[in-house]
Amino acid sequence: MNTKNFDAIILNPIDNVGTSIKLLKENSNIILKIDNKLSKFTLKDKINLCHKFSLNFIDKGDKIIKYGEVIGVATADIKKGKHVHIHNIKSLRG
Repeated sequence: MNTKNFDAIILNPIDNVGTSIKLLKENSNIILKIDNKLSKFTLKDKINLCHKFSLNFIDKGDKIIKYGEVIGVATADIKKGKHVHIHNIKSLRG
C-alpha cells in the first residue's frame, strides 16, 4: 500500500494513540491505517512527523499504549485528536 494513501498509522489494535507518517496540520481530516484498513479521523493539533495523537479521550493517569505496549501515563486529560508528547505524558521507559 502506497503511503500517499494515508497520513498516520495505528501499530496495534489496542493502541490509544496513532503515529503520524508526515507533518499533519491542525484541525485536519486525515486517513489512518491499521493493518490494511483505512479510516477517516479528525485531528485537533498540528502533529509532527512520527509524533503521537490520541485516538480517543484519555483521562489523566491512564496508560498510553503504543505498539500494544504501555509506554507512559497521561499527566493531564487528553482530548481525542490532540498531540500526545512530553507535555502531557510521563514515559515509563527507562
